[in-house]
Amino acid sequence: MLDHVRIGMDKEEIDTPALLIDLDALEKNIKTMADYYRSKKGAALLPHQKGHRLPIIARKQLASGAVGVSMTSLGLAEYYVNCGITDILITSEVAGVNKIKRLVSLSKHANITVGVDNLENAKQISEIAIANHTKVNVAVELYMGRVSCGVEIEEAKRFVKDLVKFRGINFKGFWWHQGTLSAIKSWEERKRRHFETLDRVAALKDEVEDAGINVEMLSGGYTCTWNITPEYPHLKNIGVQAGSYVFNDWCSREIEGLEVFECALTVLTRCISRPKRDKAIFDFGMNSCSDEHTHNYHNVVGPKFKDLEGVKSIYQREELAAVTLENPDREVRVGDVFEVIPPHADTTAKLHDKYYCIRKGKVEAIWPNYGRGLL
Repeated sequence: MLDHVRIGMDKEEIDTPALLIDLDALEKNIKTMADYYRSKKGAALLPHQKGHRLPIIARKQLASGAVGVSMTSLGLAEYYVNCGITDILITSEVAGVNKIKRLVSLSKHANITVGVDNLENAKQISEIAIANHTKVNVAVELYMGRVSCGVEIEEAKRFVKDLVKFRGINFKGFWWHQGTLSAIKSWEERKRRHFETLDRVAALKDEVEDAGINVEMLSGGYTCTWNITPEYPHLKNIGVQAGSYVFNDWCSREIEGLEVFECALTVLTRCISRPKRDKAIFDFGMNSCSDEHTHNYHNVVGPKFKDLEGVKSIYQREELAAVTLENPDREVRVGDVFEVIPPHADTTAKLHDKYYCIRKGKVEAIWPNYGRGLL
């Protein structure tokens, strides 16, 4: 589709709705995270890519000290390897003969580790790897609740002892995602709960290594534990899969400890109608800005306007939003341009073909969103 946007254009001239990245905020977020990890001996940042899906941002993270990247989908991993990013943890199980063949092929060209939690699946990976004269690195996923894959921690030692019998795989260690922590706003309570899990993982690591099996890697932190996981005293170099901090969103900023990251991702929108004094219609909707809470997908909360006070409610349809105003702090006229901050940056990013990168109100770069449909 023809794009009329050009470098140097004022952001207000961009056709709406459009996805914007505030480059100053993005770079500040990356620096804030990187500075913390550089100051912590034994801390390892393994940023997750499922949100932005942009190798150019991954390179900025790696240049700032990240030890590799993590992502959920095999398709995205293939794209990243083709872009020259080669240290990847795939935080999902890969099943199906053809996808396993793709995984095995990819492992020949990059340092790929993939999650496993099923011995039959691991056996199939091993057999296909042997047939292709290679080995695949695997990390056992640990079960963390009802929306988690994984092996129960109490069963993991026995699972690993069976797993290492397969000649076509290399057991690297463990990974897990304790997603329930994101619902805890208190930093201290989140730390207490996270440390309880890390105590169990530390005991598991000791048991497995006492059995003569090396545990080379552990990865189990994410954005809401970015400054908690490295503080745990009994384990070092736990890979922290922080991802959403890069863009952040208004829901995440309400969690204690995440307010230091700015909202770098917004949707540019234009007022297209003022049917009543207290009503304004904008040209964004659910097809351009997600409406679910970033940590509770069943909770529809909607976006927030960036520089407009006096918004009483926002009702999103597919491609329009009806906004109720109550004593707004600025005039809202047909044709006026505003930015809205999504409640969930990760899913909003996937709705657009490109990112318009803004600095000091002007377009500095346009980044195609090639990774959005890669699964």
